[in-house]
Amino acid sequence: MNLAVQKLTQSLVAIKSINKQYLMDDNSRKKVMQEVYILKKIRHHNVVHFYETFETDKYILMVMELCGGGDLLNYVRKRRRLKEDLAKYFFRQIIEALNYIHHKNIVHRDIKLDNILLDHHGNVKICDFGVSKLVRPGETMTEQ
Repeated sequence: MNLAVQKLTQSLVAIKSINKQYLMDDNSRKKVMQEVYILKKIRHHNVVHFYETFETDKYILMVMELCGGGDLLNYVRKRRRLKEDLAKYFFRQIIEALNYIHHKNIVHRDIKLDNILLDHHGNVKICDFGVSKLVRPGETMTEQ
């Protein structure tokens, strides 16, 4: 991730850059485009906000909301344990975000503490939809 300033609003944003050199096969490129498609489809206050994507000769760049609070894994490691009220506060936000995502027929498939970010107010933002999948209602997934 890189830090940048959005010229229009003068706000800080995060830019995820993906080297095209590692997207040699169609499957890898399709996976990146799937992530972009899913991020464009969802808007929730507990999911990282996606602004735009663009390409250079060497990179695919994804511009997203900056979550200056870091990830939940490092947050918990620093404190060693969370007080129950704070744990409930985070857990409620995670459940609300997952409920929203599931209502959009999206399965994240990689929920872990390092894919849960905190914004500068300490609110949860779910990120990294790289292995997510769109499913049809009632569809049973058979892959890992």
